[in-house]
Amino acid sequence: MALLSCQRRVRPPGAQGGEYRIDGSLALAPAPGHTPGSSVLRLASGTDRAVFVGDLVHSPLQFAEPDCDTCLSENQVETTRSRRRILEEAADTRSLIFPAHLPGHGAAEVRRDGDTFALSRWAPFASI
Repeated sequence: MALLSCQRRVRPPGAQGGEYRIDGSLALAPAPGHTPGSSVLRLASGTDRAVFVGDLVHSPLQFAEPDCDTCLSENQVETTRSRRRILEEAADTRSLIFPAHLPGHGAAEVRRDGDTFALSRWAPFASI
């Protein structure tokens, strides 16, 4: 019995990259640029959506200025392209963005603000 089963999802013509379905709710999607194999993890449950963005967001400034990048990316042009694409998708689907490198605990909901993005709200983790 396999512990992990991944199925490659074929994207429509013109779409870039491929997404790997882990199960019905979880998918790994490429987000090239930062380092080889950079990706984001997408989670869907009913109408709720979340994106774990890993190394795409290192500073809150990158929500308002998604074309700003750190010196840490191997390919800054590709990283900013990936960041913008993921932020656009998150804004359009009202997905919560879980940044790995921002201080504090929680997630951001972004909205489009012209050709950049703004925080609609910060969703802090609730104590149980």
